[in-house]
Amino acid sequence: MSDARKIHYEIEHVYPNADRQTLWDLFVDHEAWSKSERLPSEFVIVTPGEGHAQGLGAVRKVVSGSMNILEDIVGFQPPEYFSYASRNGDMPLNDFVGEVFFEGHKDGVRIRYRGAFNPKYFGTGWLFRIMFRRAQSSALQGLGLDYADRNGA
Repeated sequence: MSDARKIHYEIEHVYPNADRQTLWDLFVDHEAWSKSERLPSEFVIVTPGEGHAQGLGAVRKVVSGSMNILEDIVGFQPPEYFSYASRNGDMPLNDFVGEVFFEGHKDGVRIRYRGAFNPKYFGTGWLFRIMFRRAQSSALQGLGLDYADRNGA
């Protein structure tokens, strides 16, 4: 399927009074995601990346419910940009790419998340866009709650 037919979506979340580096450090801490009751997935590092477990070139396994998803880290620029690409497999879609932008916003941080994918089955793209938007919005909210708990914010 061509990129022109890819399903795209974007969400953002603002973290008032958050420090960008501290929020970034929590975001890339795969053990924090795995231990948190608020964050929806477990992350296992299969192959560490350059200079950081989730750095450029890393391969991680995301366990969410009954799905095991392998992801390649394809962008890592602390504390501003993180990007990953899911390997085709367990999910009912192909060519999933997620990009996360950490931006200064007033006295805090705004995270913009952009996702894109090709649905495997005709007519299902709208449903998966809704599901992914909801899941990733929930994850960003959970990140904010964990940040607040850890930093007294």
